[in-house]
Amino acid sequence: MIANVMSPASVTKQQVDAGDSKKRRDQFLAVFLGHIKACNIDPNEKLLVIGGTWQDVDLLVRAGFKDITLSNFQSHLKEDACSNLSAKVNLLALDAEHIDLPDGSFDCAFAHEVLHHCRSPHRALCEMLRVASKHVVLLEPNDSLSMRALTWAGVSFPYELFSVVYHGHEAGGVRDSCIPNFIYRWNANEVRKTVSSYLAEQVCAVHAYPYWDFNVDEEELSMRKETRIHAITSIMGAKNFLVFLRAFQIASNAIPVLRRQGNKFFCCVEKTGDLRPWLTAEDEKIIFNPRF
Repeated sequence: MIANVMSPASVTKQQVDAGDSKKRRDQFLAVFLGHIKACNIDPNEKLLVIGGTWQDVDLLVRAGFKDITLSNFQSHLKEDACSNLSAKVNLLALDAEHIDLPDGSFDCAFAHEVLHHCRSPHRALCEMLRVASKHVVLLEPNDSLSMRALTWAGVSFPYELFSVVYHGHEAGGVRDSCIPNFIYRWNANEVRKTVSSYLAEQVCAVHAYPYWDFNVDEEELSMRKETRIHAITSIMGAKNFLVFLRAFQIASNAIPVLRRQGNKFFCCVEKTGDLRPWLTAEDEKIIFNPRF
């Protein structure tokens, strides 16, 4: 898709038009802020948001970023959609799986729960790696033993039906269509394999942090009829179930071995700029190092 450049948007309006479920992202923001220094991310970096909404802008400004380009698959992003943010945001229409931008166009590429909506999540990640010169930051569902067990037991569902239901049965699925997407889950090894295959010549650091975040409310629970959660809440009540989830989340995130079994997967890929030890640069070309 050819990038459709839209005018810069001054963030001034009173209501955030997120274009998604507008879930709270406090837990994600805390995790992100806790990894900015460890991942050597500079908030002054030129940042591209993939598959983004104004809710992403709100979060990133809170994290200290100032140079933000917001992109989405379709050019339906509304200007002047956030409140109380001293930022100017550029808007682009971009396809995550075919980002029509030169290599290294931005310092950092950011995607919040976007890759599992793509036909090829790996292709989207590779495109982010291509256009980002320093960092790729993403949040995706976590591929852990506990999540596999919950899916097998019918507590979690392998396809994201709720997102399509929330969007009036018209969007929210594969490539923002009405077709519910498969929930492709990631882990550190999956990211390392993808990065190592796509950037075989470079040394990249993968900072992974899985954790629990049950960001649901009573209304959403009532709509999740495709899993056993509906039966559980009908017995114990939605409010009691949410209290249990919050307590479990706090306790599990406090214990590393349990935290790693969580439902969310935060990851930052850091491009170090170093070549693999068996390679060397000569006449602006990368060649095999015969001295290795």
